[in-house]
Amino acid sequence: MKKQILNLGKVISKNEQKNIQGGFFGCQPQLLQCDSDRDCPPCSRGCGITIDLDGDPFFISGVCAF
Repeated sequence: MKKQILNLGKVISKNEQKNIQGGFFGCQPQLLQCDSDRDCPPCSRGCGITIDLDGDPFFISGVCAF
């Protein structure tokens, strides 16, 4: 008896792929509240923004970094 492999993948169209990646122009910068990196879209650099103020880094938490 042959074992059948269940195919769980789905082929998605180019338009669906563009929507997943943030659209035709890629990820658009916007303010998104976050508690962890998982809350941010894949095209962002994660949760939290570090701003360099004349050599003194200033960290802002709770916002997705683009």
